[in-house]
Amino acid sequence: MKTAIFLGAGASAAEGAPIQRELFKIYFRSKNIEKYPAIFSELSRFFKAIFNIDLSKPIESIAFPTFEEALGILDLSEMRRESFRGFDFGGAAPQGNKVQLIRLYLILVMSRAISDGLSKSQSKGSHALLVTNLQKHGLMNETVFVSTNYDLVIDDALGWQINYGVEFAGNNKFGSEGTVPGAVTLLKLHGSLNWLYCPVCNNLNSFESKAVLSLMSENKPMTKCATCKSVMSPVIVPPTFYKDMSRVFLSRIWNKTENILREVDHVIFCGYSLPDADMHIKYLLKRMQTNKDKPQLVRFTIFNHRKGKLKPEADSEEQRYVRYFGKDKIRYTRKTFQDFAKDPKKFYAKTK
Repeated sequence: MKTAIFLGAGASAAEGAPIQRELFKIYFRSKNIEKYPAIFSELSRFFKAIFNIDLSKPIESIAFPTFEEALGILDLSEMRRESFRGFDFGGAAPQGNKVQLIRLYLILVMSRAISDGLSKSQSKGSHALLVTNLQKHGLMNETVFVSTNYDLVIDDALGWQINYGVEFAGNNKFGSEGTVPGAVTLLKLHGSLNWLYCPVCNNLNSFESKAVLSLMSENKPMTKCATCKSVMSPVIVPPTFYKDMSRVFLSRIWNKTENILREVDHVIFCGYSLPDADMHIKYLLKRMQTNKDKPQLVRFTIFNHRKGKLKPEADSEEQRYVRYFGKDKIRYTRKTFQDFAKDPKKFYAKTK
């Protein structure tokens, strides 16, 4: 029997990663704005024009949009070939690439805020503890990991013996499918902070560090494609309704995930609330549930509790899972990701 551990934002939050609505506040109250004045200048203009936010005011008093809201309107404008006054794109307009540039800067700011939050956190170790206990009880061989997170917390915990389910270009085959004997499968559906791709060669590269953050500094070796010397781009799919899955390597990861999930009888959600914006993932999971030879055997266990979570919120979340997967398929534990990490063997068992 195969088990899939599905990691959402709440699992990373348990390690100190900031929640989505705090990302911009964390970045703009840090000293990073002094290090990267060009980014601050462009985003100041963007937030003022689009959200009427003045970044010269005290940051704590500002009600920022979520990362999803800020990036979502840019993704939708590109999809519809529309724009906003002063940020028009296409043709020979002076602002030809403003939407794309602002989008990149928002991703870099998000990446820096996540990285800084994790580096300063005092509550670390849940992912490492989970991996240790899975190995201790001989459960790793029957486990695959699926993650919606960009950070490298689970990557670090696995010791980088990872099969990402996709081929990487160049001499750096780190994490490529089938290249690491005994590697654990980790499928990162929304991209990763250690992935960059070349928009000219359309090749994907993987690194052992937060490669996306290197794009904030000039003349870093990993920011240039080894083949054509073009500046590489991040592979980050934001948590919006308008996800771009057109890149061939992202499509391959999603296809690989669907194929692997057909072999899974038990999905353990950690820090994931089944949000409305993740319709792509809900569709993936529903195909996994209904396309199996014996769909009646598939079951789902949820660990998404946290300190201060009120009963009405938990009840609503449980009903969302029940409504989507069926009451007899759901084990909603009202326990935390840390609880699961301490004793995963207990929750692998079939009995409730």
